[in-house]
Parts: sequence; C-alpha cells; structure tokens
Amino acid sequence: MTDIDYRLAFELSPIGLVLSRHRSIVDCNARLCEMFGLSRELLIGQTFQVLYPS
Repeated sequence: MTDIDYRLAFELSPIGLVLSRHRSIVDCNARLCEMFGLSRELLIGQTFQVLYPS
C-alpha cells in the first residue's frame, strides 16, 4: 500500500481514528470528530483529556 492508500483508509474509516505522539493528538479522521462533536482543528495539538474530561 502507498501513503495515499493509508491516508484514504484513515479518512474513510467508519470508526473514529486518532494518531498521537507523546500523548498529543497529531491527526484524527472525520468520524472521530463526529463522535465527539469537535473539529479537527480544535483536536490537533490537544491531549486525550479533551475527549475524556474529568
């Protein structure tokens, strides 16, 4: 598979997906945004705490 194939699989997945580095959100797909009612722009750079606040 090429990088484009992986990107399409990530973007078109029917389940919410997130990529992280050092506990910070690097990317997420549209389904994850729909699940939490948040925009990709808001999520990128945040920690997972934004998804599961105490």
